[in-house]
Amino acid sequence: MTKNESAPKQNVSKKKKRPIKTFFSVLFIFIACFLIYSSAHDVLMTVKLKKEISSHQEIVDELESEKSSLTKEKKNLENPEYVKRFVRGKYLVSKPGEQVFILPSKNAAADEE
Repeated sequence: MTKNESAPKQNVSKKKKRPIKTFFSVLFIFIACFLIYSSAHDVLMTVKLKKEISSHQEIVDELESEKSSLTKEKKNLENPEYVKRFVRGKYLVSKPGEQVFILPSKNAAADEE
């Protein structure tokens, strides 16, 4: 009867260990899922931020280009000869006794056809 008495004890001890193994298995799965979710969230956030950075970099490049052209125009407007040519060409300002003629451009002739 020693064999019969020891067999039920082994089954009881195996049944007690299984809930602990199950608990740790579920805990491990939960932790793994949490880490995967966190990693995926971080990757998606990184991709989103890189897109924002590239779009903002394009805006910065456009503004720098506009700044350089405005700086060049400011420098030109400090030159009195440039200002005279600019005003005469754009606003058709003439000197006293001078006549201004507007000639059609090649683009205007192509548009009429």
